[in-house]
Amino acid sequence: MIGLGAKARTTERFWSILDLHRVIDLLPDRAAESFADWLKQHPEIVTISRDRCGLYAEGAQLGSPQSQQIADRFHLVLNLSATMERVLEERSRELILSPEEETVAAEPTATAQDASMSAPAPMAPTPSQLRRQRRLERYEQVIAMFNAGQSQAAIGRALGMERKTVRRWLRRGQFPERKPPHRKPPKVSEFAEYLQQRWNEGCHNAARLYREIREKGYRGKRAMLARFVAGWRRTGKAASPKAPERISPKHAAILVTRPAEQMKEEQQRLFDRLVIPCPEILDLRRIALSFRAALTGKNSAQLQQWIHGAKRCEFGAVVRFAYGLQNDTSAVSAAVDTSWSTGQVEGQINRLKAIKRQMYGRAGFELLRARILPYSPAVAAGPAP
Repeated sequence: MIGLGAKARTTERFWSILDLHRVIDLLPDRAAESFADWLKQHPEIVTISRDRCGLYAEGAQLGSPQSQQIADRFHLVLNLSATMERVLEERSRELILSPEEETVAAEPTATAQDASMSAPAPMAPTPSQLRRQRRLERYEQVIAMFNAGQSQAAIGRALGMERKTVRRWLRRGQFPERKPPHRKPPKVSEFAEYLQQRWNEGCHNAARLYREIREKGYRGKRAMLARFVAGWRRTGKAASPKAPERISPKHAAILVTRPAEQMKEEQQRLFDRLVIPCPEILDLRRIALSFRAALTGKNSAQLQQWIHGAKRCEFGAVVRFAYGLQNDTSAVSAAVDTSWSTGQVEGQINRLKAIKRQMYGRAGFELLRARILPYSPAVAAGPAP
C-alpha cells in the first residue's frame, strides 16, 4: 500500500510517501487543482492521510476519487481544542480564577430605615454604560424583527448592520456583552515576592531595588518598578489587587481538553479554581474527554454516536464542529479504524522551514525543491553493443 501524507504549514506544499518516510514532490502553491493534477499522474496511490483542510479533501476527491482519505487524529484533537476555545471566548467574563482558599466575610445586615437614610444619590451613567444601553436596544430590535419573520439580510439592511453580526447575535441566544480588555501583567511582577521581602526589611529606595532585581534578570524600566511600589509607599503595605485574576480562553481550552492522567498537579488546581465561577466548564470537559475516548476507541461507531449527541448540545461551536465532522464522515471514521497518520510529516515540515530560513527567501522555488527532494544520481549508460 502506498500512502500519501499532506500538510499545509508554509507557502509551498510537499507530499510524503508514508511507506518510504521521505518527501517525493514539492508543489509551488496550495491549490486543490494543482494537487488534483499531481494525483492524476500517480494513479497507484490508494490512501491519503491528511488534516481537515478543505483544499486537501477537494483535491483528493478530484484527482484520486478511488483513494481512501484518512483524517489525522492529532489535527482532530486540535480542532476540538479550537472549538472549546471559541465556546470559552463567549464566556470570557466568567474565566476568573477564584482564590485558592475562599472565605466569605459576614457583614452586618442593615435595617430598611438605615438603608433608606444612607442610600447614595443616583449617579449619571458613564459613556461606557450609555454605549452598552445603545447596543442592548439594537439587540432587542434584532430579536423583535427576527421573531416577526424577517430574514437576517432584511434586518441588516433595516438597521444598517452587517449580516454576519445579525447572524452571530441570533446564534448567541443572549445579549453579547463586550469582552473585558486582557492585559499581560508587568514584567516587574515576576519579582513581586522578592520586592515585598526587601520592602518589609526596610529598603524603600526604588533605585536600589531596581539595581537588585536587574542582577536577578529584570530587563524592564525603572519607571515600571517605581509605579509598582508606589502603592506600598502610600499605605506601608502591598495594596490588594483591584482586578481579579483571569485566564485566557485558549489556556482554559487546553485544561478542558487535557485528560486527567496528563494534567500536572498545578494544572488540576487551576482547573478546580476555574470551575467555581464558570461551572459550564465541567460540561465542556465531559464532551471533550468523551470525544478523545471515541477517537482512540478503535471503533468508528462510538465516534458517530458522539457526533450524533454533540449536534444536540447547548454549545453552538460544538454543534458546528459536530456537523463539520459529519460532512467529512468517511475520513473521520477512517482515522479511528486505521493506524495511518501524518505524524512523520511534522519532521519534514521542520526540515523544510529550516532550509527556507537558511535561504533567507532570496532563492527561487526550483532551488528549494532541489534541496528538499532526495538526490537521485543519473545511471551511467552501458557500453554500446
